[in-house]
Amino acid sequence: MTANQTRIKRKRGGQKGNRNAHKHGFYSAALSPAETSQLWNVANLEGVDPEIALIRVKLQSALEHDPGNRRVIREASRLLVEWYSQNYLLDATDRKYLKTVVENILGIASLRQSAGLQHSEKQMADGRNESCVL
Repeated sequence: MTANQTRIKRKRGGQKGNRNAHKHGFYSAALSPAETSQLWNVANLEGVDPEIALIRVKLQSALEHDPGNRRVIREASRLLVEWYSQNYLLDATDRKYLKTVVENILGIASLRQSAGLQHSEKQMADGRNESCVL
């Protein structure tokens, strides 16, 4: 270090603007302990391929936290179709059909999850309103 350079003291922990704590994106770097356990159960006890199990666990987690996230649904369907296409040698027509089916199923699951969350939030809000009236 030269005499003209000064050392900037940084605070402990993550610096402002980093995304190290981002936990619920589709490509989260790490699995939570609950997700790790679920992944192990799905892959080992249910006999699901580990790649599919990982997609399943991360998709479930992402949709629980952001059920309307269409990007997650598109990416999960793309990965599922890619995996099945490679493992079962699907032609272009079958891949396109499978992608449409998977996107529709995931879209319906997302809408149901979103509706369930909205219903729960409404019930909680109604409960709070009733308790305030009493």
